Amino acid sequence: MDWRLRNTSERYGLVAQFLHWSVVVGIMLQYAWAWRIDNTESIRQQFSLVNEHKSIGMTILLLVLLRIGWRAINQTPDHPPGTRLWQANAANFTHALLYFLILLMPLTGWMYSSAAGYGAEFYGLLDIPDFVPTSERLESFMHLAHESMAWAIPVVVLVHVAAALRHHFVLKDDVLKRMLP
Repeated sequence: MDWRLRNTSERYGLVAQFLHWSVVVGIMLQYAWAWRIDNTESIRQQFSLVNEHKSIGMTILLLVLLRIGWRAINQTPDHPPGTRLWQANAANFTHALLYFLILLMPLTGWMYSSAAGYGAEFYGLLDIPDFVPTSERLESFMHLAHESMAWAIPVVVLVHVAAALRHHFVLKDDVLKRMLP
């Protein structure tokens, strides 16, 4: 097992791996919480679930900001030998799009919550200040943006996972393995 914290030209280090998989787990929790919110009849339970959803979203925001910062000060592993330029560009674009969506998702949720007049809190420990003023129009727009991203993220994730699986099972290279400890 490779215990390096920093990335190398061959693989991601433990910090990048931890941040990557923590964001993955956070996103999966968010979809589970959203499903539970939509399928719960108790207003008290919905309120509790919404607050937990907001806290998990803020956690994801912090993790993705750390991930972007860590990526900025670390090298990223090279593309496998023989990778064509269009494939490298497609991989880079997909990663950038994922970062963009995963960063924007909690921000639009925060704006949606703020515009609706229902501030966010962080696991009941602290109140998160409103990001935007209360506004029905902005609330409606941010709700649409937040829900649109909720559909876009799985599509891009599917492309990302399919590419990783293709590398592992078809091309038989180490692209998938380099994100595993």
